[in-house]
Amino acid sequence: MEEVASEIRKFIETAFAGVRLDGGVSLKQAIAIDNYMEGVTEEEFAEYPNTELIDDWIRIPYDHLEPDPCISHFDAKGFRYYIPRLMLSVLDKYDPGSMRVIGTIQALYPKKEYWEYHMKRYSELNDDQKYAIAKYVEVLPSFINLDYDDRTCMQRALVKYWSQYIN
Repeated sequence: MEEVASEIRKFIETAFAGVRLDGGVSLKQAIAIDNYMEGVTEEEFAEYPNTELIDDWIRIPYDHLEPDPCISHFDAKGFRYYIPRLMLSVLDKYDPGSMRVIGTIQALYPKKEYWEYHMKRYSELNDDQKYAIAKYVEVLPSFINLDYDDRTCMQRALVKYWSQYIN
């Protein structure tokens, strides 16, 4: 199983190598949006990315992803930048009660009622990135002891969307 995890890690790292935030919504901005911009001026909001790591996603410390990275507020560029780090964080530290884990797994499952929202967020992903995510979704339940809801979510995500990028 360690070999599978290593292979998936390599797929992700290779597919997302060199990806930058490129003007997308940053972690601090997503958190501010989640808090309805309370106590944050437009100028502060605009400056947040300048105080964050926005050019090397693999170096983002895990503690920056906790307690809640507010994944649902990322735009397509923010999603493309942060999702590889978030996926690797689930591989390294799975905690079914963590908002980091819950948000990551839900972000990879485009439910019918939110289909357009997810497709818009996936719009910046290239084919290699979609393949890496698809392989991750496919194998994650086989080597991480996911709880029932997370396992079901990954299985449905694979069947309903990501399998098209593997075949």
